Amino acid sequence: MRLLIIDHNSEYSKRFKHYIGKKYPHVQIVTCETSEEAKSLLQTEVYDVVLYDVRLGEADANIIEKSSGGASFAYISETNETVNGIDTVFKFQGVTVLYTEICAVYEKRKKRVVKTENPSEPVERKTDIITFFPVHGGAGSSTMAAACAMDFSKEDKVLYINLEQRPSDFVFFDGEIKKGLSDIVSAMKTKYKPEGIKNVLDQVIQKEQKQRIDNLSYIKGYNNIMDCLSMQPQNIEVILRLIKEYFSFRYIIIDAGFVVDAMLQNLIYSSDKLVFVSAGSDLSNMKLFKIQRYLDILKRDEDRTMPISFLLFNQYYGLDDEKTVARDMEVVARFPRFRTGDKTRITTQKIIDEVLDNNGAFSKLK
Repeated sequence: MRLLIIDHNSEYSKRFKHYIGKKYPHVQIVTCETSEEAKSLLQTEVYDVVLYDVRLGEADANIIEKSSGGASFAYISETNETVNGIDTVFKFQGVTVLYTEICAVYEKRKKRVVKTENPSEPVERKTDIITFFPVHGGAGSSTMAAACAMDFSKEDKVLYINLEQRPSDFVFFDGEIKKGLSDIVSAMKTKYKPEGIKNVLDQVIQKEQKQRIDNLSYIKGYNNIMDCLSMQPQNIEVILRLIKEYFSFRYIIIDAGFVVDAMLQNLIYSSDKLVFVSAGSDLSNMKLFKIQRYLDILKRDEDRTMPISFLLFNQYYGLDDEKTVARDMEVVARFPRFRTGDKTRITTQKIIDEVLDNNGAFSKLK
C-alpha cells in the first residue's frame, strides 16, 4: 500500500511514518506539509490512500481529492469525529488501530463494483480478483486458470493476467497486440500519472482471438524473464486497483507462481480468492502443508484481511483423508488425469475442453 499523508504538523508526520513503517514495513509512506506539495507529488506518483489534514482547508481538500487519481481519500484529524461526511482518521490512537482504519479506507475503494448487463441480477457487483497458484511443478495451475477464465466469460466480462516469471499465456490465448505486462512495468518506472498508466492499460488489454469468446480479454505476460525483476512489490497493487477503477470486468483471473517474497504478499492481499492447484499425491500434500504454514504466518503477523483459500485437485486419484489435507481450504473441484482412447498425446486444449464440459466446474469460486 502506498500512503500519502498531508499534515501541517511535521513532527506528527515523522512519528506517524516511523511507527507505522516500523510495524508495517509493506506500507510505503510519503509525507508533506502543504497542499501545494501534495499537488506536485500527485502529478508524478500513484498512491492508494491519501490522508488530508482538516486544518488545511476544505477548498484545497476538494482539489486534492480530485487530483488523487482514484486513490482512497480521507481526512486526518485531532478530533475523533467525522468531517463533512467523509471518512476521518483520528490521529491520536494506537498504531494497530490507526493502521486498521487506514486499511478500511483503502478497502472501500478497493471493493469497486461493476454494473451487470443482466436485468435479473443485482444492479451492482464488485470486481472479484481470483489468483491461481501451483502447489508444485506440473500441477496444471495455468491450465486451470485459463479454463476458469473461459468458463466465467460465458456469462461475465473477464480479464486474464499472466504474472508468471515464465509466462504460458501464449499456449491458451492469442491476440493481435504484442504489448503486455512488460510495457506496464516500463510505464510505471517513468512515474506516470494514473491517467498515463490507464492509457497504457488501454493499449495492452486485448480481446482474445483463439477461443473466440467476446467477454474474454487478457494481458500478455512478460516479454522476457528479466522483465519480472523490474516489477516492484507495490506495482501489482496499483495495477489491479487501476484496472478496477477504469474498467468494468466482473472477474480478474490471475495466473501466478508461488515465490515467497514481498510481491507475493501484495498479490495475496490484493486478491479476493486464492486457488491452489495440487495433484493430491504424498509429495503434493507435503508441499501444500508448507504453503498452509506460510498462510498461517501471514494471518498471525499481519493486521490485514486474508482472502478465502480454495484447493483444486488436478490429475487426481483420490485421498484417504482429504479433509485433513485441505484443512481450512474449500475444495473447488477434482479433475482426473485426462487420457485419450488411444496412445496419442492429449493436448492442453483437449484438457481445457474436458474441464469446460464439466458444467459448473468453477461455480464455487463465483
